[in-house]
Amino acid sequence: MSVIQNKKFHLVAISLASALMGIGQNGLLVSLPFLVEQSAFSLPTWSVLIAIGSLLFLPSAPFWGRYSDKHGPKKVVIQALIGMVVSFSLLCLFAITSHIEETLAIVCFIGLLIARIIYGCTISGLIPASQHWAIILCGEKKRLQAITSVSIGLSAGRLIGPLISILALKLSPFAPLMIMIVLPCIALIAAILLPAPKMDNEQANKKSPLPWLPQKPLLPFLMSGLLLCAAIALLQYSFSPLIYSVTNWPTEQLSDTIGVLLTISAACTFVTQILVIKKKNLAPLVMYRLGAFGLVVGFILFLVPSIWAFGIAMAIAAGGAALLVPAYTSFATEKQNDAPGTVAGYISMSHTIGYGLASLLAFSSTLHPLYPVYLCTAFSTLILATAYFAVRKENVDVVEQI
Repeated sequence: MSVIQNKKFHLVAISLASALMGIGQNGLLVSLPFLVEQSAFSLPTWSVLIAIGSLLFLPSAPFWGRYSDKHGPKKVVIQALIGMVVSFSLLCLFAITSHIEETLAIVCFIGLLIARIIYGCTISGLIPASQHWAIILCGEKKRLQAITSVSIGLSAGRLIGPLISILALKLSPFAPLMIMIVLPCIALIAAILLPAPKMDNEQANKKSPLPWLPQKPLLPFLMSGLLLCAAIALLQYSFSPLIYSVTNWPTEQLSDTIGVLLTISAACTFVTQILVIKKKNLAPLVMYRLGAFGLVVGFILFLVPSIWAFGIAMAIAAGGAALLVPAYTSFATEKQNDAPGTVAGYISMSHTIGYGLASLLAFSSTLHPLYPVYLCTAFSTLILATAYFAVRKENVDVVEQI
């Protein structure tokens, strides 16, 4: 069997394509201070541009998930990678132009806005389609392994993204953007060469179209995803005042500490997900409950006024989150076996809403550094309650029906 026909090779290729999303997201955040310094636009302007691209995931992620179910995931992955190349090409072009010629600031702003719109409308399909592709390759019985393999790729990208950007920034403030043009081109060639996964097209055409809004059985899992992303993002927003409240360190040292905490988070997420794939006997319900419990313990430890406690708390919370994501994704896709891409799109949408909620609640850190931690603890407690009560109730109902 040639390498190009090997299913394991396909799974690795899909995971690496997913990693590009993590590399782009975290790499862009690391580059942001330099882009503000070298371009004609302020930090609030860049923040708005980044937010616009993320908010467009709300309508587009479910759309691409449904498209993947009907026409296959390969087309969606290819269009997402093309969108990534075009988006970062425009981002790089207009960022450099605004640096060279500030009189063209309005034109450059419009160009950057178009770049972020393309990003939000195309790349939103990458993770749902990758998860759908992985499930087809691994089979329904290995759904959890398939979903986790994509999550590992995303986590690996978030881990190495900042490192790549830090090294690239030594060459040029715009080097990380250029790298995010080259890497998707390589992934695009690989995706085109891969054969499309086999789907039952007749059965797909016979399916009645799902409603655009998620159905009731999915709500506990979508709410878990929303609360998880809201808690993690809110914690990240509040890092500076939280660390300063126990250290009184200058801004540069605060920035370095935040970088260390984010690295601890990415590393623990990556290692936990690797262990999950190796321990195939770990049931999704066990992962759900352990992950939720770890998240609660992690956020409670952030209440301890010690920088060392913050490191331990970050590791525990990250490990909990790493267990949660594949667990509730597996439960959700199991509810609608015939539409895994659509369900993955719903989950991506719930994640986006969670990030948006966190940005609205970020002001709480200005009232008191611990207020965001209280909110994060409350969110994680709700996830724990869902894992123990809502999921258990659904399982009992299924057994009674049988």
